[in-house]
Amino acid sequence: MRRRRHVATALLALLVALLAPARSLAAGEGHATAPVRPLPHPQLLLIHGGSFLFDDPDFEPLTRPRALAAGFVPHYVTYPLGDLPAAVERVRAEARRLREKFGRDRVYAYGSSAGGTLAALLSGDDLVSGAVAKAPISDLTTWEWGTERYGPEYWEGLGVDLADRERLSPIRRPQLAPLLVIQGRGDHVVPPAMNETFAAAYRRVTLWMVAGGHTTDRVRPYLVTRAMHWLALIAARKERAHL
Repeated sequence: MRRRRHVATALLALLVALLAPARSLAAGEGHATAPVRPLPHPQLLLIHGGSFLFDDPDFEPLTRPRALAAGFVPHYVTYPLGDLPAAVERVRAEARRLREKFGRDRVYAYGSSAGGTLAALLSGDDLVSGAVAKAPISDLTTWEWGTERYGPEYWEGLGVDLADRERLSPIRRPQLAPLLVIQGRGDHVVPPAMNETFAAAYRRVTLWMVAGGHTTDRVRPYLVTRAMHWLALIAARKERAHL
């Protein structure tokens, strides 16, 4: 009889232990929380230069590893060459595609020279959350190097007239997202004064005047690293805002 009481007591204790968590949850003493899903890594459009005419085989090796090190997922953009309106539409379409897939605050851009112009157009259109433009042609209406280098038919060959050049000049549209412009003081392709004027016109444009010419990033790759970190800070602030 005594043994049966001990067995019954043990079974009762086991039953109480098994039911205790359920009673605590029902009473509100503890509650399960859904795991927080991390945001996707920020996506970065990499847009090469080349006067809108040529590819740049050195651009991707220079930028991709530094983008990865800064926490971005890089997307090297191939856009139509010799067709400026089509190039603009190509980068806009890629920005919209990534925004739809990863979220409107998770897409950024980095471009050099002509690619910097395209990156600045994306920030001007608010299609990216931040952008870097290295020596962009910010005013297509006053840029003379293209016709001096390739001839008077340069713009016509790109499929644009003066009205198109006005419409597609970053300096002629409000900059809706943060934009960093990196400009070499000794640049003979894009005049430094052009981007000094651009930066002075818009609060969201930050100008870094640096040593060197148009290809200063090739001999000073740390400039690319610093630019990626600048973008990464913006991405981190955007991510904290979602927490």
